[in-house]
Amino acid sequence: MRALTRALVSVAAAVGIAATGSPATAGTAAAATPSAPRSAVAASPSSASAATTWQAMDKVCKTYTALDGVTSKGQICAEVQKRVTDTGSVTGYRGRVVLAPVNGYEMKPTTFHWSTGVGLSEVCAGGCAPQAGAWTSAWSPVHTAGSGPYKVQGEFGDGSLWDLHASWSAWQTADQTCLTYTAGKVCVRYEVRGYRGTLQERSRLNYTPVKGGYIIPISIGVGSVIDGSTTGKTRTLCQPCTKRTTSYSATVSRDTPNPAGTNEYYATARFEHPNGKTSTLKAAITG
Repeated sequence: MRALTRALVSVAAAVGIAATGSPATAGTAAAATPSAPRSAVAASPSSASAATTWQAMDKVCKTYTALDGVTSKGQICAEVQKRVTDTGSVTGYRGRVVLAPVNGYEMKPTTFHWSTGVGLSEVCAGGCAPQAGAWTSAWSPVHTAGSGPYKVQGEFGDGSLWDLHASWSAWQTADQTCLTYTAGKVCVRYEVRGYRGTLQERSRLNYTPVKGGYIIPISIGVGSVIDGSTTGKTRTLCQPCTKRTTSYSATVSRDTPNPAGTNEYYATARFEHPNGKTSTLKAAITG
């Protein structure tokens, strides 16, 4: 469990890089917000190259019901945008919450935070008032220490609580094993990230050949051993078996199981050498 905690800290340390990947179907794409109005003064070439726009990154909406499980209290959305320069660099993130209460239920946002080691902040300075109608918060201050999941939370008028996650962090390497053979250098990495409210893990195989060398990737896997019970996910790469004579990379990922007891979290890669022999590399964190 301590090992996974250290991996989470690694995720929290992601700096200024947006993770790639498509939001799950539970999220609804947010509309891009135009940049602030520009001055009528003509911009110089140097300032033009630094122009930024706010673009949609992720939006997650959830409908809540009363204790009867049927009566709707309304919908709450957490929305995140990323600030992108005209060269494609991501320089910041911001989030907000959108409320749509119904049937007389009130909603009140309280705090938010980015899962990158930053503490809680108030959605509204001095506290938000309960909202009985459609309401959208102001955008949060620009966050620059990597996106990380954005979590916003609050309460209903009946005292029950709610929280929502949106956005994700970049993949971070928690452990890596590399070996150099006559055919080139092969690495396997165990990587982790936070995706909305879920921790994810993946295995990455990287191959850098030497001139005339090749390998035949067979499979990659990601898994864990938790209290003696092993689970994992394997992707077969030999479909068909292909000689890789140029740089090559492949991944397989899954949601990370809940930690308990003594654990090992690992990534593996299996491949064949030109002489017909096979090798398996493994990267792992334990604790």
